[in-house]
Amino acid sequence: MYKITTLVENCVYGRQLQSEHGLSLFIETPAHKLLFDTGASDLFIRNARFLNINLEEVDYLILSHGHSDHTGGLRSFLKLNAKATVICKHEILYPKFKGERENGITNARDLDLSRFNFIDKTTEIVPNVFAVPLIEISNAEDTHFDHFLVCRNEGMLLDTFEDELVLVLTDARGISVISACSHRGITNIMRTVRKSFLYLPCQLLLGGFHIHNAGQQKFEIIADYLQKDAPCQIGVCHCTGVDQYAFFQQRFGNSVFYNYTGRVIQLNDPAS
Repeated sequence: MYKITTLVENCVYGRQLQSEHGLSLFIETPAHKLLFDTGASDLFIRNARFLNINLEEVDYLILSHGHSDHTGGLRSFLKLNAKATVICKHEILYPKFKGERENGITNARDLDLSRFNFIDKTTEIVPNVFAVPLIEISNAEDTHFDHFLVCRNEGMLLDTFEDELVLVLTDARGISVISACSHRGITNIMRTVRKSFLYLPCQLLLGGFHIHNAGQQKFEIIADYLQKDAPCQIGVCHCTGVDQYAFFQQRFGNSVFYNYTGRVIQLNDPAS
């Protein structure tokens, strides 16, 4: 029912594809084609061409948050694709910084916002695919705000990532949750999703958890939560860190995999 191809991730296995510090996922449903983030540059376009994926056919681009390693290819995509609607939160337009380094969408106000659909509630983008934009922070220990700043009308503030959103794919087996960086915390994301999709088993949790170099405590918070509500598969990548992937392997065994550039994930609906 769903096919997810990783166009860009920090790691790559294969001679033709290339990697960068960023993330971009191409998601195919029975009737639509979606893009989740655009990586840090136009590399996702070059990788897509090698994989025989035509990004001009994408119906919707979903932006997880405003950092440059997820929006760096935005303008290249909008130039290539003339029809796709961009799904995101309005807060994504605020200038972002990591320390003194600019880290957001450059010259965001110059974008053609007529192609943007800014959402502020759980929205069904296409049948059975939902964007969840209001991530409640139930556990403040599982947040990843350090050194990140945002320039709002009030001035320069600690960035609490009010622009962050996640995707939820549903089918007869349950749900699959796709996050990008999980700055507001993957456990908080899962708790928020659970409120909207009660009692549905989680088939796949895929994305970055932002715990590279975060220490054992952050890992334990996430691992302890996931043991209580364990997805059938956990795909880690990007800002999770390869070092933390090893800890996930030790705790969860073969249910964990690393999602590298070029990897294809098939989610088949037994009812179809």
